[in-house]
Amino acid sequence: RNEFLQIATLFSRTVVYFIRPDGVQSKAFAEFCPAVTVECGTSGATSGTDHACDYIDACLHLAAVPAHPVSARDLDLYHTVAVVKIAQPYSFGFDAGKYDLQFDANIEHYNFRALPAGTVIASVRDGVTCPLDVRNEQGAEVSADYFSLADGRLRSRRQVIPAMITLDTESIRQDCFCYLMEHLHGARVEVE
Repeated sequence: RNEFLQIATLFSRTVVYFIRPDGVQSKAFAEFCPAVTVECGTSGATSGTDHACDYIDACLHLAAVPAHPVSARDLDLYHTVAVVKIAQPYSFGFDAGKYDLQFDANIEHYNFRALPAGTVIASVRDGVTCPLDVRNEQGAEVSADYFSLADGRLRSRRQVIPAMITLDTESIRQDCFCYLMEHLHGARVEVE
């Protein structure tokens, strides 16, 4: 709803609508009031802490949460359509090591960029099959819808917009490699 988008854009013009995971606080609060989850970057980074403090201050200074639509020029709205994990037991890395999946060291630059079909995502060691576990919002495995593997290269099968790619291997194993997004151009999203 407009109120959700209004408070989200106080933090960033890039806004992501998602329905999974279920256990996030903002989803529980959404039944009672406008609620958002904010991504502040790496834990302990002062820039993220400062931005979060500025955001809370801005929210506290609102006389009321505006109910009118956010201007399209002030909002880049995305919808999470899938979560991408590295399939077990495959190894992966971003440097010149010997991994099952070798990602480019600059892959973080793919975040929130529309990558055309055929974009190389990683080099893959011989004998590796199905190196990614991609799940849609309903939990169905949909790797083949988004990626193909041929000639030692993992490529996008269609245009994809990855988000939340990190080079932190521990975070990737604990959470995921990235999320896949679709850009909602001027679309209106209603909270369930």
